Amino acid sequence: MVVMAVAYEDLPIRDDGFTVDDLEEMPDDGRRYELVDGVLLVSPAPRWEHQRACLNLAIILEAANREAVNREDPADLVVFGPTPDVRKGRHTSVQPDVCVVRHDDLVRGERYLAVPVLVVEVLSPSSLGIDRLLKRDVYARLGVPHYWIVDADSPSITTLALTGAEYFEVGAVHGDEVLTVTAPFPLTISPSQLLRT
Repeated sequence: MVVMAVAYEDLPIRDDGFTVDDLEEMPDDGRRYELVDGVLLVSPAPRWEHQRACLNLAIILEAANREAVNREDPADLVVFGPTPDVRKGRHTSVQPDVCVVRHDDLVRGERYLAVPVLVVEVLSPSSLGIDRLLKRDVYARLGVPHYWIVDADSPSITTLALTGAEYFEVGAVHGDEVLTVTAPFPLTISPSQLLRT
C-alpha cells in the first residue's frame, strides 16, 4: 500500500495506511483532510471563486429540490454544501463540495454512512487530478449515480452518470450555455450563474 508522505510538520506518517479514526485527530487548520484507500489527501483552503461556486450551486440545487417537492415529486432529497463525509469502509472518506442525499439516509446524531444521489466537485488548481480521476473512481466504486465536475475558472459544468461500474459524460456546458437535467430532480442551470457575487 502506498501512503502519501505529507509535507506538513504536524501530521503523522502511517506505513499501514490511515483510517477514518485518524481523521478525527487532524488539526482544524482550514485544510481539507480526506482518505482514499488509506492514503491521506490534504488540500489547502480553497480560493474565493471555489467557495462562491459551491455556495451558489447549493442554493440553486436547494431551490430546484424545493420546487420538485412542491410539485409532489416522490423523491425526498436533501442538499448539502458543505457536505458530510462520504465513507467506504475504514480507509476511504471523502468530502464532496456539494452533494444531494436521500432524507431517509440521515439519522439525527449519527454520521452519514449512505451513498449520495449526486456529488459535485468544484475544481481547484491543487485538486484537478484528484477530482477528475481519483474521486471519479472512488464515487464510481461507491455507486454514486450522478457526478458533476464544475470548473469555476472557465466556468463549466460537466455531468457524468454511472453506467455499470463507470461514469460516462452526459453533458458539458460552458459560460452562459444552459444545462437541463432531470435527475436527481429537474433543473436548468448555466455555469455563469455559479460565479455571481
